[in-house]
Amino acid sequence: MIDALLNLSAHCPGTVLDPETDEPITLDRLAAVLPPSLAGLELSTDPLVPVPEPLRERFARYRPTPLFEARAFAEAVGNGCRVFVKDEGATPSGNHKANSAWWVAYHCARDGIGRITTETTGNWGIALALAAAEFDLEVLCFIDAASLRARPDRAELMRAAGARVEVVHPDDDARFDPLVLSANHAVEHTRRQPGARYVFGSVYNYFILPQTIVGLEAREQLGDLRPDVVVGSCGGGANLLGVSGTFLADRLAGADGPEVVCAESELCPIVSKGVWGRYSIDDQGFYPKLRTYGLERLLGTDYIGGLGSTIVAAPVARCHAEGLIRTTTVGVDQARVAAALFAETEGPRVALETGYQLAAVIAEAHRAPDRSILVNISSVGAAATFA
Repeated sequence: MIDALLNLSAHCPGTVLDPETDEPITLDRLAAVLPPSLAGLELSTDPLVPVPEPLRERFARYRPTPLFEARAFAEAVGNGCRVFVKDEGATPSGNHKANSAWWVAYHCARDGIGRITTETTGNWGIALALAAAEFDLEVLCFIDAASLRARPDRAELMRAAGARVEVVHPDDDARFDPLVLSANHAVEHTRRQPGARYVFGSVYNYFILPQTIVGLEAREQLGDLRPDVVVGSCGGGANLLGVSGTFLADRLAGADGPEVVCAESELCPIVSKGVWGRYSIDDQGFYPKLRTYGLERLLGTDYIGGLGSTIVAAPVARCHAEGLIRTTTVGVDQARVAAALFAETEGPRVALETGYQLAAVIAEAHRAPDRSILVNISSVGAAATFA
């Protein structure tokens, strides 16, 4: 069992900013918005963060998640590639967000916070609702109407796990950004509720930290085999940094490592087209800003799963700027075709977010022959069950 997580934000000091002054935020100021334990993690400069024993016990129920070689998929793709799949669909919520959900719920409970609000396109809300129920926390999830239309079971599953759900409808189609829209509604609600805390479901260090367990496990499971390429999808950066973080940490320290490829949506090319700046996930001056890459808006209104973040985690921006991450920009049709090929050859039905990753795997296999590629199933496509 992994007993310590990678703090990739230790490589990006001074990137968490006060929303009013744009200067590096103080711990006291941040703890007025975030749960205090999460505020401390957000500003931590320790390269490793221990996993508390109560969380080790809970993670041990479903971790390590499986890693398998997708031989039939690789044969269908061709060019002599080998594809190794880390399956985060095997978590209690059927997606990688479970790792952050249990982490957040534990720290909120430890701080005596009984009510959490958040935004979601579906998967994060399900994961947080499950984890919060275990710690007797109330959760209110705001989900945008487009995400709910695309995956109508999400609200039902969140409610079944114990959360309240509010559906948010766009009020300005010209600037349709579902995560910002939902975040704004969550922030407005939180400000009216004494004792409630808003927790954003991506981008920030407190959320990225527990995701690094994915790559740490995969490295152990691969043994002596070292992949030539590691592929992750990138909206806010949690999945990408989760599967590749251990390898990026090596490269940041000057050691050799595999190439890391970010699969992004052509409607939200957050890494390849993102611009350095100071960004927050709400437009009300509430949550801390980050110095990182951002986009002014999405480039369309088609549903793209969880890849619609217009701000990315600071370690993604730094690693890309230093040439440690390169991008493959994928269209939604490509993602769907890749997901269908994986289901046909390997059996599991994966969510659209994973389809983007699999499309990038296909592109990497065609780019050069005979390489080994590590990729993460970030979410299963079928509805999870909570027996």
